[in-house]
Amino acid sequence: MGYAERVRCFNSIEVIPDRPGRNTVSGTIIVTMGAITEKFHLVFSYNRDVTIDSRTAGLILTMPVINYAYFAGEIRLNFRLRKRDVDLVREFVRTNNTEVFVNKICRRRYEFIKRDFIPGEGEITRENAEGSTMIIADDVVDDTPSETVEYSTCRIAVLSSGGKESLLSYGILKELGKEVFPVFFNESGGHWRTAKTSYDMISRENPETLKIWSNVDRFYTFMRDRITALDQAMVRKRADTYPIRLFIFPVYVMAALPYLVSNGISGLVMGNEFDDPGEMKPFHGIIHHYGVYDQSRDFSERISGYFRESGHKIDLYSLLYPISGYVVENILGHRYPDLFSTQRSCHSCHFTEEEIAPCGKCTKCAGILLFCAASSLDYGLIGYRDVTCNDIIRMADSGRMRLDPDELEHMISRVRGIDSKLHEHVEGVHMLPGEPVPFSLVPEELRPGLMGIVGKYSSGIYSLASENWVRRN
Repeated sequence: MGYAERVRCFNSIEVIPDRPGRNTVSGTIIVTMGAITEKFHLVFSYNRDVTIDSRTAGLILTMPVINYAYFAGEIRLNFRLRKRDVDLVREFVRTNNTEVFVNKICRRRYEFIKRDFIPGEGEITRENAEGSTMIIADDVVDDTPSETVEYSTCRIAVLSSGGKESLLSYGILKELGKEVFPVFFNESGGHWRTAKTSYDMISRENPETLKIWSNVDRFYTFMRDRITALDQAMVRKRADTYPIRLFIFPVYVMAALPYLVSNGISGLVMGNEFDDPGEMKPFHGIIHHYGVYDQSRDFSERISGYFRESGHKIDLYSLLYPISGYVVENILGHRYPDLFSTQRSCHSCHFTEEEIAPCGKCTKCAGILLFCAASSLDYGLIGYRDVTCNDIIRMADSGRMRLDPDELEHMISRVRGIDSKLHEHVEGVHMLPGEPVPFSLVPEELRPGLMGIVGKYSSGIYSLASENWVRRN
């Protein structure tokens, strides 16, 4: 028995969409585990009418399922699809399986996996990483899409969460004179507390703000509790990461598609910031995305290509992919203080008498506090009370920060008042390998205005040379 078969706990996961309504996507997920069959009714509800066809509805329901594909023998798509849809799902499953195997099972930060299910050295192979999940789709057509929607390059949507990246993207696009459509995703659990402060402010000023409600977080819990390889006692302990789930943003992107089509929106902006490619090495020869495939260039280009093949003139991209979290925070706090005041970059926010406040203890909070201190920003404005500079340095020294090594060392130097040039590229604009010009992954019409804003807060343009970031003339 191979490793993938040894950890398998679902014989089959079946996706059966209901007939879509004017503002609702729903359907049944049927999970078979040996002789046991269980069902979950999954719902996505929009706060305005949107155009939804049954194929898109089925794909929206399929995206959350992909998180658990590694543990499934087959995924059955019980709705009509095009061949390109099936190809996309197959590719996503293979990619997600690799990310789960490498980053959740092998390179794990927490012992969520039972010891009996951890692969031996000889089992860490590309074949085991990709898994053996079958995609079964019996109703496949190969028709040519005929899209009659007029897409406007002035209309751009932003996946919005209350975090610094989405807030800065919103502020920049508004300053550049674009018609911006914020898209908030309201899971039925506590994550909405993170987004609520910014949603309340932005929805008051922008009538085009979309909110999608879903019970998908309950589906995630439903599936997690049925994975036999997980140590459920460890799973229920507080941690700053999910035991398995890595395929998160595709759920948001696909759920936003009906809204984009209904409004002729040509761009969907994600808040991806810079991930240093020099730090991303293969694992035992297995190429992977360090658990952030859905925030990578590969994902953006694959989704954009899929949209175009499907007849939608929509591109997915990030405005911030070449700049670090520090630069993002610095621009947001100093250029857009009203938006900065609504930032909540913590997944464990709680209500106080005056506001929704971050926990101040998790790795995300530690990183935000470090960025704010390095930027001379008042982090009390975003809910961090009674925190001193020494507290921030202690958190940084504890090794709990989830930042690229160069970024962490440079930030600590700034907070301690050390004028270090060792990693000055952290404050710059990075050109990724193969990029001909800065911000080449952003639509050309946005580049001059974007560079005009970011350039005021950065130290220059940098490219990789012999694995080192070198400033360009």
